[in-house]
Amino acid sequence: MTDSGMNDPLPVKSREGAEDAARALIESLASQYGLQVDGKTVRKEFFECFGKNHEHASDGRFDLSYSMRAHLPGDEHGKALRPMRKKLEAEGYKISGYREDPSQALMDAKGGSDNFFVSVESYLPPTDLVFSVNTPCFLPPGVKQEQVSAPAPESVPVTPKDPRLALMAPTGPAHPDSPFG
Repeated sequence: MTDSGMNDPLPVKSREGAEDAARALIESLASQYGLQVDGKTVRKEFFECFGKNHEHASDGRFDLSYSMRAHLPGDEHGKALRPMRKKLEAEGYKISGYREDPSQALMDAKGGSDNFFVSVESYLPPTDLVFSVNTPCFLPPGVKQEQVSAPAPESVPVTPKDPRLALMAPTGPAHPDSPFG
């Protein structure tokens, strides 16, 4: 039985390391257009990781949502995204959304060495750009990764080995027009 990759090794990074990497990426993107992010606008939140089927482990794994803003007049938002896009693509990010609309600029990308999800978008009214980074699930250093149970396999009717018993096995609802079978 396979666990469909749910117990594949997680990348290892401390909370501080994840926060530093997110901040460094944002500052690097902002510098592509000569912007300084405002440290007073930092919003960060660590979350407990859950698997795609809501699997839960108690080994300390986490992900991070981190954002900062930089002041920039709205009519420059689209122009500011262009060099940021080039930098992300050069670092192995795949751009999944992009719009240079002067009233609502937006860029979404995923990838890089840490497989971060990055978003840069206009903050309304368009006087700031918001830089957001969401990390994948990380395992803290020095922690043994807990193995999560795979979901139970689909139940499949079993045909009895004795052919005489197979004749007695149910073949369908007794009363097909009844919702109760």
